[in-house]
Amino acid sequence: MDRPARILLVEDSPTQALKLRHVLEQAGLGVECAASAEAALDSLNRGLPDLVVTDYRLPGMLGDELCRKIRMNVNTRGIPILMLTAAKERETERHVLESGADDYVPKSEDLDFALLRIQALLRKSHVQEVVFSDESPFAATKLLVVDDSPTYLQLLAGQLEKEGWVVKTATTGAEALECAAVETFDGIVLDLVLPDLSGAELCRRLAEGRRTLEDSFVILALSGGRAKERMTSVLAAGADDVVEKSRDIAVIKARIRALLRRKLLYRENRRIADEFQKKELEILRARADKEAAELRAAMAEQLEKANRDLETANRELRETQAQLIQSAKMASLGQLVAGVAHEINNPLSFVMSHQATVERALEAIAAEAAPHLSAEASRKLERARERLGDIQMGLERIRDLVVKLRTFSRLDEGELKYVKIEESIESVLTLLDHRLAGRIRVTREYGDVKVVSCYPGPLNQVLMNVLANAIDAIDGAGEITIRTGRDGSMLRITVADTGKGMPENVRERVFDPFFTTKPVGEGTGLGLSISYGIIQRHNGTIEVRSAPGRGTEVAIRIPIGPEQANARSGHGQHD
Repeated sequence: MDRPARILLVEDSPTQALKLRHVLEQAGLGVECAASAEAALDSLNRGLPDLVVTDYRLPGMLGDELCRKIRMNVNTRGIPILMLTAAKERETERHVLESGADDYVPKSEDLDFALLRIQALLRKSHVQEVVFSDESPFAATKLLVVDDSPTYLQLLAGQLEKEGWVVKTATTGAEALECAAVETFDGIVLDLVLPDLSGAELCRRLAEGRRTLEDSFVILALSGGRAKERMTSVLAAGADDVVEKSRDIAVIKARIRALLRRKLLYRENRRIADEFQKKELEILRARADKEAAELRAAMAEQLEKANRDLETANRELRETQAQLIQSAKMASLGQLVAGVAHEINNPLSFVMSHQATVERALEAIAAEAAPHLSAEASRKLERARERLGDIQMGLERIRDLVVKLRTFSRLDEGELKYVKIEESIESVLTLLDHRLAGRIRVTREYGDVKVVSCYPGPLNQVLMNVLANAIDAIDGAGEITIRTGRDGSMLRITVADTGKGMPENVRERVFDPFFTTKPVGEGTGLGLSISYGIIQRHNGTIEVRSAPGRGTEVAIRIPIGPEQANARSGHGQHD
């Protein structure tokens, strides 16, 4: 133990108490002495010891009755008890142990033997400084004695007070009823013959009054004889017991103890039941609190998930809106380019046809007139031939431009088509040629994959976004390298530039919608986000590798054949 064990010694002999206390304190134990059972109960009200050592022969309440009281109280029933007695009969030992004592030592034994018994009990002691209620374990028993004989009333009250009980007296039935109405008693002892009320009537009124009490009193009626009819009527009226008044007062005290013992047992059982109910309510409350906390946590998680879902839905909605806007722009651009190409193609065909006719006619005239022309005329004829060659070269370049414009402006993007990938790349470069402005050199390294199954319009849009970003990344002169090749069943397209590159925190966000490093008004942050969705629709991948000062490389991989491209049929641009 961290503290010395505390012993409560109940001994009415000062000499014997002093000897025991000396032996116990020499053994390192703390000792508190009480000269009577009543004083011991008061000590238990102040605090619980680790062990009780009590004499059997005590003034008033005997040691066995003290044991029973300690055992009947839920707060003290776990305290070990050692009984000391001068008796040597085996019957006394059995009686002591049956009263609730844990061990028995005759006073004739050596005190060292008693100390060994005490230490053995302390080793098994598990007294906890926890009680079931804030009430004192033992309250002084309060009795009301009712008798019209002052002499007998004084004698009986004196004998009961020697037991440690608090006694109040009354000489009439009316006075007894008045006392019971304003004070709380554990028991009422009344004579059946009173000047104003019969014993049966008084018992009946007292019994009616105690029905409203949570902790009612017991009633012991004192009869002048053993008339069966009178005893029956009194018991029927509400008395708990009837005893002859003429008998020894010790019998009356024994009857009172028996009634109080049952009352105490009822009180303790009710207290235990109340405590169990209280504990059960605490458990139910804790369980309800736990379930409420789990419910709140689940609701919070659901709310958080709903917020995340809503945020995701809003983001996807913004992305879809952006893609629709960008797709609409590209569709409009495609329609415009297709229209321009068509409008250019008609007069171009007319001009190229007549240019060939003029060239043939001029050659025929030159063949007939050449011998007759002067030197000056011959020079003019030669310049005319050169100009017609320049015109033909220019018309061919226009025709090539129209072909690339028509390639770029494919309007059949809703269906998979086989396209020549090099033509798609060249068509995009044609549209971006004015941005190259002679400062950026484009290197083409085309591989063995010439035809790929894809959505032509959206793929052209991806190539346009990637190449436009590469041009924007180059300040001044630089180079863009375009490579194509086979990567298993996939077509690999890489676009590498010699621009300024990107730090890791920027590179990680390049596919986020609306993220851009360009000045306000120069970029929407949608190009690569839309490109990512388009490549995913192709069941492909798009990756960006970059470092500050080392340029950027964008790698695109899409299936070559339609079986791979169709793997996600029915999916939108963002899976």
